[in-house]
Amino acid sequence: MFARSVATHASPTRAPERPTAAPESSPRVVIFGSARPVTCAVMDYARRLHEAIEAQRPGFVAIETIEPGKSFAFVAAIVRALRAGAVAHFELPIEGWGDSVVPGSALMAARLLTRRGRVAVTLHEWASLNRLRYLSTIPDLIAADGFILVSPRQRESFSRTPWVSRAKKDAAAVIPIGPNVMSGDIDATRVAQERARTRGEGALRADVVLGFFGVLYASKRPDLLLRVVASLRDRGVKARLLVCGDFLWDKPHDRAAFLELAHTLGVAEWLDFRGRIDDQGELLATLSASDVFLLPYSDGVSSRRSSFQAVSQLAVPLVTTKPERPDEFDLVPALREKIDSPATALVPVDAAPEDYADAIMTVLPQKDCAVGVSLDAIWREAAAKHLAFYDCLLERSGAGRGDLDRRVARWMDVAE
Repeated sequence: MFARSVATHASPTRAPERPTAAPESSPRVVIFGSARPVTCAVMDYARRLHEAIEAQRPGFVAIETIEPGKSFAFVAAIVRALRAGAVAHFELPIEGWGDSVVPGSALMAARLLTRRGRVAVTLHEWASLNRLRYLSTIPDLIAADGFILVSPRQRESFSRTPWVSRAKKDAAAVIPIGPNVMSGDIDATRVAQERARTRGEGALRADVVLGFFGVLYASKRPDLLLRVVASLRDRGVKARLLVCGDFLWDKPHDRAAFLELAHTLGVAEWLDFRGRIDDQGELLATLSASDVFLLPYSDGVSSRRSSFQAVSQLAVPLVTTKPERPDEFDLVPALREKIDSPATALVPVDAAPEDYADAIMTVLPQKDCAVGVSLDAIWREAAAKHLAFYDCLLERSGAGRGDLDRRVARWMDVAE
C-alpha cells in the first residue's frame, strides 16, 4: 500500500493537494502518543507540557493518543493533522514502543501521503539510545522538519547523526524538561502514616528507608538498588527499599527477575514495592517517608531525568551518580542547588554497591541540611520556548527549509 502511495506522490501529473478544511478551533499542534497504560515518563511529560501551553495559549495544542499496534490508525491520524496544516509533534520514545518499528516510521509514512503541515520530533533520549531503537528511528528523523532535544548533552550527541541535514541539526532546540510531579502542600499527617508503615515494626523495623522514584529499566539499574540494600545489611544496617514506580509494561519479565533477585540476595522482606502511584498527594507523602533517595543512573544524573527533578523538590538527602558534564545544570540552576547540597552525595557511575552504602551513611547525618528546590518556572519557560518553536515551523512565507531552520534557531534565542 505504501509503495503505491509513493508512486502516486511522485507522479509529475499529480494534481495539487487541496488543504483539508479545518474549523477555527482546530489545534495548530497535535502531540501524538500512545494510548497504552502509562508507565513511561514521556507521556506524563507530554501532558504536563500541554497543560503549560494551554495556560499561555488555550486551544493551540492538543494531545492525540493511539494504540502503537494500530499502524494504519496511527499514520491516518498524523496525516489528518498534517493535511489540516498543523504541526505533528512526536515525543520519542513512544510509550509502549516495545519491539515495534511503527513509531519509528509513522512520520515518514504520513509524509509520503501529504506534503502539508510540519513534523516536529522531541528526542528524550539520544546519547544512550538502544541501537535497535536508533535504527528504527531513522525514517522519522528524515521526515522531521524540526527537532527538540532535552539537554545540551543530547543535542551534542545528536549533532553527529548522519541522517539529518546540518541545517536541521544546527537549528535543533534545547528545551529542558520539567518535573512530571510538582510538589505542593504535603499532608504532614499522611507523611507520618507512610513513615510508620514503611519503617515497619519488631524484627522487620528498618533503620533507614531508601526511596526510589521512577520507571525501572536498565539505565536506572534496579539490580543495584537491591545490592545496596544487601550491602547495608552486611554491615549491620537494616535498610528498606521503597520503590515508587514500575517496570515498562512491554517488558513483563523484568519485574519477575527483579523480585527473584530480591529473594536470591535475601532482601525480599526489606523491599516495599508500591509500583506506580497516580495520585500526586499520595505519591508525595510516600516519597517524603524516605530517609535517603537513591538514584543510580548508569549515565550520570542529568537535567533530563524527571525522576531526579521530582525528588529534588523534597528536602530529603540524595545519593546519585556524578553528571557526565560539568555544565549539565547550567540551564536549570535550581537543580544545581540540590546537587551542591551537603546532603547530596555523588558517586562514580561504575561504583560498587559498597560505595553507595558508604555514601548513604555519609548523607544520613546531614538530613537537616537537605534542601527542596522550587521548579515552578521550568514549565512556564518550556511552554514559551515550545510556542516560539511551533510558531516558526508554522510560518508559510515561502521560505525554503534552510531559511526555516535558521529562523527556528533565531526564535529560540529570542525565547531564551
